[in-house]
Amino acid sequence: MTLGKQVLEQLQTLARTPDAVRGYVIQPHARTLSVIREQQQAVLEFADHDRYSLALRELRLCLPARAAGDIGDYLRERTAELVQRLSYLEEPLAVWELDRNEGAAQLRSHPPLREGEQITYWEVLLRINTETERISLARYQWQAGTPDRTLLIYPATFALLARLTDSLV
Repeated sequence: MTLGKQVLEQLQTLARTPDAVRGYVIQPHARTLSVIREQQQAVLEFADHDRYSLALRELRLCLPARAAGDIGDYLRERTAELVQRLSYLEEPLAVWELDRNEGAAQLRSHPPLREGEQITYWEVLLRINTETERISLARYQWQAGTPDRTLLIYPATFALLARLTDSLV
C-alpha cells in the first residue's frame, strides 16, 4: 500500500468517523491529519472537510533521505522528477531556486495564474539532509501593492490528495 492510498483511507475514515482516526488534531484555526507509513509521513493541514474533500492549507511529507553522491545533482534530478510528476496541476511548475549548499529547492507555477493584479501559484519546497527529505506543497496568492503573499485554502478531493502524496513521494 502506498502512502497516498493510506492518506485516502484515513481521509475517508475521517469523513465517516473522526474519532476513529489516529493522528487527527483540531487546533483553533486549523486541523491537522498525520499519516505514517513505515518511514514516511504525510501531514495535511486544512481548514475543514466534508465527505469527499477538504480545504487544504498545506501538504507536508517527511521521507527517508535518498540522496547519494552530490547533493546538487540529486536536487536537479529530484526537481525535474517533481516537475514531471506534478504536471496535472493548474499551472506547470519550474525550478525557482536551487541551493545545493543548503540542500534546498523551490519550485513554483510558471507561469502563475494572473487575474488582474492578483497572482496565484503553487509552491513546492524540497529540503534534504543526510537523514530526511522534507517536501511541502501549498497554493499562494500575491497582489501588487501588498508586502506579503497569502496562503490560500485549496479545495481538494480526497483522491487528488492521495495522488499528490504519491507524486511527491
